[in-house]
Amino acid sequence: MKRTVIAASLLAAVALCAGSAAAEAGFRPKIKHAEVNGVSLAYYMRGHGKPLLMINGFMSSMSLWDPALLTALEKHHTLILFDNRGVGLSTDTVENNTTIPQMADDAAALIGALKLDKPDVLAWSMGARIGQQLAIRHPEVLNKLVLVSADPGGTHNDPATKEVEMELNNPNVEKWKKLYLTYPDSDAGRAAAKTTVERLEAAVKSGSMPDDFAVSKETTLRQDRARTTLWEGNDANYDALHTITTPVLVTAGKDDIIDPPKNAEIIAGQIPFAWTAYFTGGHAFLFQSYARFSAAVDMFLADQDK
Repeated sequence: MKRTVIAASLLAAVALCAGSAAAEAGFRPKIKHAEVNGVSLAYYMRGHGKPLLMINGFMSSMSLWDPALLTALEKHHTLILFDNRGVGLSTDTVENNTTIPQMADDAAALIGALKLDKPDVLAWSMGARIGQQLAIRHPEVLNKLVLVSADPGGTHNDPATKEVEMELNNPNVEKWKKLYLTYPDSDAGRAAAKTTVERLEAAVKSGSMPDDFAVSKETTLRQDRARTTLWEGNDANYDALHTITTPVLVTAGKDDIIDPPKNAEIIAGQIPFAWTAYFTGGHAFLFQSYARFSAAVDMFLADQDK
């Protein structure tokens, strides 16, 4: 299978990235914690401008945002990056309370705890499922919403193949090996994946991003149940999409095999007046096409009255 070549490239990049150029000089993240819903959520802020809360996806900590994307976005936004419950530096409850709606409640509570005044929200992958629920359950806490590589849930989604889901959800498969599924199986995709890993590792080495990649097997299993068994088990999210009044931009990668781009059309068709945009790349197109993606985000989030 060609994709094994990408996995090897990623692992090689991790080993060789010591010589990569240092990321943003001078910036050092200040990790803080907010107590919400019985857990302690780790977060940090960077950038300038109106707040933009960024919700990450399956098994992904706040260190797994491409530094190039963050550098582009922080020019016009104060980014709030955090770990979902059980991920990285955030804690979890003994009981398994991990569901997509629960994590949306966590995000709403974090907005309240930080006293953010209706921030914009950018949500990727499983985070985009959380973002949908945030707009449905807590419409009063956010301004605009950018959904990235989203899935409507239930029987209305365009699913990944069983092969892809098995590899993605297997808790025994190393995280870096999973990353290759998020890029196209092509020379350009393999090069983009390698470059992203080099940027991530260089940023951690320089101290401009936290060394925050740990996700336990228990958290992986909990998130897997939340994003597959429970999310696909009913049509409640899809049925509620039409109630969203928040301005929404739905984005997708043209070659996404995890949440195929058809899902963007399905979701946007349910949300009144939603925007859509498609980009070169796979599930991680926002990293591969970070310049064009960040420009689209800036345009959508701009105050249209000015």
